[in-house]
Amino acid sequence: MSNSNVLVTGSNSGLGRLISLALARRGHRVFATMRAPNTKNERAAAELRAIAEAERLTLHVVELDVTDDRSVSTAVAAAERAAGHLDVIVNNAGYAVGGINETFTSEQVLAELDTNVVGAHRVNRAVLPALRKRRAGLLIHISSTMGRLTAPFNGIYCGSKWALEAMAESYRYELKPTGVEVSILQPGVFKTGILTSTVTGADAERANGYGLEAAASKLQEMITAMHDGPGASDPEEVARAVVALVEAPAGTRPLRVVVDPSGGGAGTEALNHAASEVQRGLLTALGMPQMID
Repeated sequence: MSNSNVLVTGSNSGLGRLISLALARRGHRVFATMRAPNTKNERAAAELRAIAEAERLTLHVVELDVTDDRSVSTAVAAAERAAGHLDVIVNNAGYAVGGINETFTSEQVLAELDTNVVGAHRVNRAVLPALRKRRAGLLIHISSTMGRLTAPFNGIYCGSKWALEAMAESYRYELKPTGVEVSILQPGVFKTGILTSTVTGADAERANGYGLEAAASKLQEMITAMHDGPGASDPEEVARAVVALVEAPAGTRPLRVVVDPSGGGAGTEALNHAASEVQRGLLTALGMPQMID
């Protein structure tokens, strides 16, 4: 196995932190990026640095805000200088929102899309010139099983993941001639702390009259049980899936990988399969069969 130079976004907590450590422990050089490592996320940054020092890992904490073009370009340039080049990008940064769609202001929806979708696009644009020049590399996008499905009270979040997946899949087609690969990871519900940071609609009064309080409460109970209950899935499964993609031989990485030990990802798997057949037909009809996997 040859070691890769990997940049991971949103490494201050949750899946990003676990992915960064899992890759570093496999011998890869990791640039664990996060916003405000010297202020808001100072503790998270210090903990990662301490683990890296204690375990002699090649892990560097780098400041990167995916909502800021200059921050992204500065961080990518710093990583490229330090490593010589980047091999893999893990677009993990993102956050969840939950509640009746109408309660979210336009500003909240734009902020969600700016982080979850445009943020990945900013990072891709910053790294792709060098990856295309080397004719090698891998872009991994952390989506969700809800990147194919939707449910009441999750429309804004699901919409961001649907958009992320559409963009990533299109990138895969366009980048195929360049040697740069694209994969999408679709995790189910894992115990990552995401529930404690979920943003709700700022205009709560808009929920009046829907009569959905009982349904919302039941759904929240179900998700909380899946996230925090005794049978909660181990988020290390997601980190291991990322490691497997990084270490897979070039040309063998699938477009999508569902990671859901609970079995809840069966619906997403079915939609992935159905969509792949439709996409094959579309690309053939468009005269682009060379883009088909």
